[in-house]
Amino acid sequence: MNTREFIDTCRCISALDFSPSVADRAEEGVAGEMTLRYAMPYPAGIGRAVDPDPRSTRNRRGQWHELVQHLTDLAYLTPARYREWHTLRVADQPPSPLLLGAVLTAVGQFVAEDDPTAYRMTEDFPPIQREAQLHWVERYLPVLVYRAAMYTSFDGELDVRTDYRVGEGSAYGRSLAFRIRVYFHDYIDRHTERRVTYFGEALLPFLYSLDNSLKGNYREILPQSGASSLHTSLQLLLLNAQLLFDAFRESHRFMDSSAKRYFLVYDLEEEEELPTAGKPDDLREARRADRLRRRAGRKLQQDEVHIDTGHNRLGVRLLQLGLWRAGFYTGVMDGAFGPLSHAALVGLIAQEREATDPVLRPRQLDRLLIRGAGAEAYVVDLKLFARLLGAYAPPTEEVAREEEDALWAHIADAGQEARLDEEFTARETTFREAYGAQQRHPNRRVYYGLRGLIRGAFRAIGRVLRWIAGVVESILGAVFDFVKAVIKRIQEGIGLFLEGFRFLAHYLLGHPFVSLGEAADGRMPVVLTRFALDFDAVSLSDRGASAGDIREHLSYLRRMGAGVSYFMEVATAAVGVIAGLSTPVGWLRLGVLIGRWVRGWLSGQGGREVLA
Repeated sequence: MNTREFIDTCRCISALDFSPSVADRAEEGVAGEMTLRYAMPYPAGIGRAVDPDPRSTRNRRGQWHELVQHLTDLAYLTPARYREWHTLRVADQPPSPLLLGAVLTAVGQFVAEDDPTAYRMTEDFPPIQREAQLHWVERYLPVLVYRAAMYTSFDGELDVRTDYRVGEGSAYGRSLAFRIRVYFHDYIDRHTERRVTYFGEALLPFLYSLDNSLKGNYREILPQSGASSLHTSLQLLLLNAQLLFDAFRESHRFMDSSAKRYFLVYDLEEEEELPTAGKPDDLREARRADRLRRRAGRKLQQDEVHIDTGHNRLGVRLLQLGLWRAGFYTGVMDGAFGPLSHAALVGLIAQEREATDPVLRPRQLDRLLIRGAGAEAYVVDLKLFARLLGAYAPPTEEVAREEEDALWAHIADAGQEARLDEEFTARETTFREAYGAQQRHPNRRVYYGLRGLIRGAFRAIGRVLRWIAGVVESILGAVFDFVKAVIKRIQEGIGLFLEGFRFLAHYLLGHPFVSLGEAADGRMPVVLTRFALDFDAVSLSDRGASAGDIREHLSYLRRMGAGVSYFMEVATAAVGVIAGLSTPVGWLRLGVLIGRWVRGWLSGQGGREVLA
């Protein structure tokens, strides 16, 4: 079945054609083609996400990967649990019962501390039974990931709370404490396990450190000792990294309008080769590189040099954060511009040289990062660096949608859309290492902000196209951002849609709910229930079915019924959106469109408006 046939089938369902042939085609498309393409189990079975087979559930496993990271960042899980989870994941091993229990407990705590309106259409999280908790998480995994990602995003996705009280035990309070750790603490050694859970009075002094780094511009609104509220402007600074970075640039006067030039100077213990157009491959290039070094030496003698840019190197952390959000930095926010930070900057420069709309001219890129007068010293022009990071700053939702549509238009115009589905699956191993690499970086973080991912891929669509064509092997930066953006759309959409279609098939297309009882005399009795459109039910059972088998079947029906309204709304609305598509699209593109709709639906927007 191709996508054109599946779209036509969705049109039949939207026209209330529930004939057996339509039902069979729909089942083939969803239970067969979609699950094969998107690696989302259908129907969603308990424990499928921790199946040791990495191929059958790779996208569902990806949702668990992201959820565990967010729960760790919000201090619901310890970093030791995080490392253990991903060590097992890299080895294709399922989590131990003890580890899985810790994750499920963390989910329960998160749901209890989150905004209850986000779960108004879901059943309550089971308080005790592990199997029921796992079933709940599998069912609502896209919702959990979406909510947790908002609390760990630095893109301003989380709204400030005017009613926030300092020290309150909420997910929002954990989010503010997480940001203090990123801006002022390491994720290594003693800092990893001893973390302040909520933003309380003990963290208020860090706001004074923040204000000192911003030259006292926020002194009038700093909270005093014992304060119970936090000014919304301070909340905004913590939630939106771009806003904080701009404030830092302005305070330290390395905005574009500043007369002086400012530099970051650092040394590397090991030699690194810069992949720029200025490699000394011949005498002419060697002379040009030497001129750049001499120019750097003169500028360092004339201008102020930024090495330690603020308390606990806040400025360097903000640079690392910008590189992290751009898809290049793989380390921790430690305020030390070392080999990983250097490699990230080199990669960003190399990618920007290929951008269709470069923000810096080639000569400016040459001057952005050069060797200084010393043999080991590197010199970064902070004004140029900040301008480049600004080009990768997440856009508004509207602009992000336009850029995403432009990405797919470029792929289609290049004749690569049909090939993308196969390449995406065939080359999965090339980006798996970038996601994990736990042996080298046990505290590795992947940034998941969707608008920033789309922006990074949009800026270097040429590299994305060459990756699809099998020319480019490098996975960080634009390509990795593109892969993450596609996967995230699919994870947020297809998981809910497939679970919702399960209900659609049972309640509208007439598929029965089937339970198998305990085996007796080598035969397993069957118990089934079929619902009609008016929700009248017809139940049948084998003569060999015991009273216990009947009870288990009724419990199964109750579990299914608990979430029927939630998932039926997702599935029927998504089917309507699919039926409204007028042009043929590939399976991967269809998954992205469904993901976009579901994300808008979770945000309280209308699906068709999101797709428009």
